[in-house]
Amino acid sequence: MRLQQPPPLTPDTDFKSAPWQSWFYLAYKLFGPGDLGIFTVAKLPNNPFPGQSAFATNGRKVGEGVGSGTGVPVYFSGGAWRVRSTDAIVTA
Repeated sequence: MRLQQPPPLTPDTDFKSAPWQSWFYLAYKLFGPGDLGIFTVAKLPNNPFPGQSAFATNGRKVGEGVGSGTGVPVYFSGGAWRVRSTDAIVTA
């Protein structure tokens, strides 16, 4: 019987999968919430730990129009990604 290897983890892999959750748990225990990296708003991870942060490259600052976001730092809280400076849910 030949064992199949699981598919490699990529940023598009569901973050609820067991390998990702194991990795997040270990990283969280070792380093705290941490920064997950750089994403578009649509590609922000869907199941991070509360307090984890990232950068949304097309997230909108106050005064920027729809589709013209220049990027904002975000953090995960209350089941949503929020803009650090305003606590508003991030939008593109």
